[in-house]
Amino acid sequence: MPELNQSLYNTCYESLTGSDVPEHLADAVARIVAVDDPNLPNLGRNEIDIELCGEAVQILLTPDKEEGD
Repeated sequence: MPELNQSLYNTCYESLTGSDVPEHLADAVARIVAVDDPNLPNLGRNEIDIELCGEAVQILLTPDKEEGD
């Protein structure tokens, strides 16, 4: 497994939490992204990694609810 890229982790985590992704999910996804290996199929991600990333993407793509909705 590649070494964790701390700078990439920090940037990803801050971006996700700043976009309303729950901290536990942001942490998991940031760790996944920070150890991606471009030389491996699917960047070295397993099915759980892919599922977690998909959950974060769904949150990011969900429009903000207006107050009172």
